[in-house]
Amino acid sequence: MPWNLIFSDAHPSVVTLSRWFTRSKRAYVDAKILNMHDQTLKRITYVGYLVEGTDLQEVKPSDATETDDAEIEAVLFAIEGLRDKFRRLTVVCDHESVVSEAKKELVKKPSILLDKLRKTLTENPSIELEALKANPAHRILTEYVNQMRCEAVR
Repeated sequence: MPWNLIFSDAHPSVVTLSRWFTRSKRAYVDAKILNMHDQTLKRITYVGYLVEGTDLQEVKPSDATETDDAEIEAVLFAIEGLRDKFRRLTVVCDHESVVSEAKKELVKKPSILLDKLRKTLTENPSIELEALKANPAHRILTEYVNQMRCEAVR
């Protein structure tokens, strides 16, 4: 691993070692589909992300009605919103099948969204995608949906 020596002008005897690269920021993503278990109601979907160690978080409505598509939209939403903010980014998704399909070399007949995600990851080598079981972004979506429900009741 490369190191960079930084000499202090104020204290010539002080030398600091610094990595040439910065540590990757972790963005946790999630999707929530309301009315998933009641086929008589319209499905309402939200996707969101939060960046660990920062105040950055965002939620938006989505047109996705299926879980895989919603999770892929959440990943793409985070990448689009954050790729210019950090030198390196790790997007953490709790949907294992989305992560594994996005990382496969060959996927037979990928959906339009999966194909877009795979191309986005290929074109942005400083962005990694990884799977996680317990997802902190789930909390912000739950809070957002609960807030929307409270406002609808008023």
